[in-house]
Amino acid sequence: MKSRSIVIWGLDSTLIDTNEVFENAQKKIISRLSKELSNLSINIDPESENEMDKLRAVDYEGIKIRGHTAYDYPYQLPLSLICIYLKKAGINDNYAAAWIANKGVELADEIGKEYSEGLNETPKKFPGIEKVLEESAKRNYNMLLTEYFGNEEKQYRKISENNLNGYFDKIIAAEKKDNLAIMSATEYGKLENEIKDKEFRLAFIDNGSKYLEIAKSLYPFCITVNVIFGKKEILRESSNRIDYTAKNVSELDNIIKTI
Repeated sequence: MKSRSIVIWGLDSTLIDTNEVFENAQKKIISRLSKELSNLSINIDPESENEMDKLRAVDYEGIKIRGHTAYDYPYQLPLSLICIYLKKAGINDNYAAAWIANKGVELADEIGKEYSEGLNETPKKFPGIEKVLEESAKRNYNMLLTEYFGNEEKQYRKISENNLNGYFDKIIAAEKKDNLAIMSATEYGKLENEIKDKEFRLAFIDNGSKYLEIAKSLYPFCITVNVIFGKKEILRESSNRIDYTAKNVSELDNIIKTI
């Protein structure tokens, strides 16, 4: 038996900077649309944070509709933005519909493929995160629970290329990080550590408060840590069911020392 404390970690935007990869790819969408739509006298500033906010808003609405963050078809996001820009420019509805059918779909497909290629870049781990993981591994049974969004090999590649394997006693890739996946990971940890208590030392660390809320509903005594190293959490800000919020690696390090 290694430890009676179990710490379950998320991967994307918790240990590695997935947001940076998305932002770089998204900025390229804005840049391409800026060039292409200038022919319609639509002026887009590719450096404007407001344009990125529009993209994030569209992406967020898509997440609520689909229930996940990955686009099923690469052209979806750029095509959605094209529709928004044409409408905002006050272009005649008939002409806009015809332009989208004849030019817009082809352009969105081309930009979407570039976007997908950008998303295949392996995110880098947050500077200093190894120290935090090492500190946790000294005293806890460290587990990594990652959702693989239909591409399990890609998730393992992120782990391997960032040399994270050695910090975890168990790595679990789940198709969906739902109730079953969270419960299965926790029960595996209990079995490995010969824990029979109904309540035991348990912590969940993730960038998504919805996952932490699931963990809290299954294990009300667990410690939940919401990692928000970017501007904000993509799905929602931390809820009142979150015990700790870490806005940088140093804060996370201090929290880990209390677990």
